[in-house]
Amino acid sequence: MVFCLAAWGSGAQSASNMLAETEGTTSNTVVLARVVVTASPITDFERVTKDGANSVVISRQQIERLSATDLPTALRQVPGVSISRYSPVGAYGGGQGGSVYIRGAGTARPGGEIKIYTDGVPRESGVWSHPLMDIAPIDFAERITVAKNPQPQNYPGTFGAINIETKRRHTQGHEGELDLAYGRFNTLISSASVGGKEDIFDYYAGAAYKYSEGARKHGEAELKSVFARAGWEVTPEEHLAYIFQHTDNWVRDPGPKGTPAPLRDQFDTKTGTHIIRLESERESLKGYALFYYENGEIRWHKDHLNDDIKSSPPGYSNTDWDNYGFRSSYDLLIERLTLTGSLDSWSEGGQTGNILESTNQRVWGYNGRFFTTAPYAGVRYDFDLGHDWTLTPSVGARHYFSSEFDDETAPCAALTLERGGLQLFVSHARGVHYPGIYMRGTSPATWKSLEAETLDTTEAGAHLEVGELAVVHATVFHTEVENRMDLTSGGYLNTGSMRANGAELSLHLYPHEDLTLFAGGTYTRPETEPVSRLPDLTTTVGTSYQLSRYVRWDLDAEYVASQYAHSMRSASPDLHRLESYFVFNTRVALDLQALSQLNGELYIAAENFTNRHYEYFPGYPMPGVMWYTGMKLKF
Repeated sequence: MVFCLAAWGSGAQSASNMLAETEGTTSNTVVLARVVVTASPITDFERVTKDGANSVVISRQQIERLSATDLPTALRQVPGVSISRYSPVGAYGGGQGGSVYIRGAGTARPGGEIKIYTDGVPRESGVWSHPLMDIAPIDFAERITVAKNPQPQNYPGTFGAINIETKRRHTQGHEGELDLAYGRFNTLISSASVGGKEDIFDYYAGAAYKYSEGARKHGEAELKSVFARAGWEVTPEEHLAYIFQHTDNWVRDPGPKGTPAPLRDQFDTKTGTHIIRLESERESLKGYALFYYENGEIRWHKDHLNDDIKSSPPGYSNTDWDNYGFRSSYDLLIERLTLTGSLDSWSEGGQTGNILESTNQRVWGYNGRFFTTAPYAGVRYDFDLGHDWTLTPSVGARHYFSSEFDDETAPCAALTLERGGLQLFVSHARGVHYPGIYMRGTSPATWKSLEAETLDTTEAGAHLEVGELAVVHATVFHTEVENRMDLTSGGYLNTGSMRANGAELSLHLYPHEDLTLFAGGTYTRPETEPVSRLPDLTTTVGTSYQLSRYVRWDLDAEYVASQYAHSMRSASPDLHRLESYFVFNTRVALDLQALSQLNGELYIAAENFTNRHYEYFPGYPMPGVMWYTGMKLKF
């Protein structure tokens, strides 16, 4: 097994910050307490809750130390997660030009099987039913949670999930941050934010701008986003917030290497997201409720309206959508008994069409709107076995009512055994994923006969904390996908299935307050190959070392075994084999207090500093060494 380095060092951080809620769903109550002084490399912590939710949390410190510019770069070294990208900035479309995959389930194809959330709100094109990386920026993220298994108790209608929790000031006072970095290929990364809390009111606001010429001709990108939050403590136990986010982006595609550079092929996105969220933290009732509304648009200027037919005329593929819904989840605590009730109801829809550039005439398109309502009920009980042992069985189910398709039920069950820093667990859960609006246009003859895709995952494992010295998280799992929607000559049909077995391991070591270490890996073996975006083996190992009072050195690396990927923008979008790769990255930071009284740092970072050749996408090699030099100010 090949291991890679990925770590960052340190700075004191309280256990309470490490164990802060990431979704607002009280069924995510953390099982095990942690008392560590130094922060952890790559991931903040892993956990399995008492209802079987297996998640990993990446805090803002990990995001900064990895010099992550977007969601894929923030998550690329998390065990069980793989990504695709080919540019320093921007994700061209949703067709793997920038995507995230959890144990092979991904965001790339229309109707991607995993969802991305911002503060609990799903972020996706309501017409194409999949997330787009550039409309979910991480510039204002406080932490990111990755749900590795289906979690009907937390995230409906998906096989896995990623939730980006934005900044919020919890204590009295004010704060601000300014980030500025310049890198190879004339790449500029910048953001500014300010927040505060006065009595019962809190606020946050920020803006971010990114630009890069890209490593190849016609590879430019520009991303802009703004963020605002206004919060009120309605009572000492309830907090009400309004959250707004706006994005405005354009990204160009350089085309497969060895082919002529495109003349058009520019992908523009624009979104506006509004959230009203109420959080409750009472002694016997904990949870949240939120309403959201999002409108968005895609303006895709293409050399070929149909990517599979090179003789097709150039034009525009324009999409407009709006999504809205309600989400809630509450835990009622009655001594050792916990009752959970959730209700999610959402609507997705809009219109899309292809327009000839020469005549400005619409030549293809569709529109529509789907509604889904999905209540959840669950129960768990903590049995005291004596000698500090606690046994907790948990069971629940979410039922789906769809406006277009048959009803579905997603059960989940878990059993945990805990004592001190040891937790043993076993769980089973089902994810349900419905066809989206896009089926009306891409498969008009078959879409009404489709059924929801399902993913059943069974897991077992252990979580061990050895005082303040080490944390080990190990899981074995079996997954089964049924009714997978595959594209055939007759349109999309439920013809696919997939079964796989795997194991994951994460190891955090804290040998000294100036040194932190991380090692992790995932091994997955599908019963039938090939499977897109499912490498047999990925491994990550790393270290971060405080060289002196003012200088910190971070070194990380990653090994990814060979995998298969679709060549989506070619005349034959078949599976292609991508070779394995081994990539090192490093970062050196100087505390500004060595030079002045300013709070912040100067840093130099290099990605792939050994200049290895590798690619996430067939025909799109990564640009070799990518360097940044930057400054961060906090006040």
